[in-house]
Amino acid sequence: MKFCVASLTFLICTTLLSTTEGRPLRPHLRCSCAEKYEGKPIPSHKILALKVIPAGVQCKYVEIIATMKKGVTCLNPKEKWVNTLKEEMIKKNINQGISQLFD
Repeated sequence: MKFCVASLTFLICTTLLSTTEGRPLRPHLRCSCAEKYEGKPIPSHKILALKVIPAGVQCKYVEIIATMKKGVTCLNPKEKWVNTLKEEMIKKNINQGISQLFD
């Protein structure tokens, strides 16, 4: 009788644990940018970092997030100045990385 109670308790515990533990977390399935900045071009010297999130499962749009001293802004990737800015930031980061190698 003790064996049946212990087995039943073990079975219940493993069932409860298997439904909560070991299950993969759901990915964050929504876009990070609800609104996009559509104003005047932002000078590259005002942007501290630029994060490009490619389209994928989480969002069907490419997202470009600019980090500045005053906060974070989502940029419209369809704007010509945004693509130019992205290329400038890539070159700037590559040049900084090369200069750090020779310091």
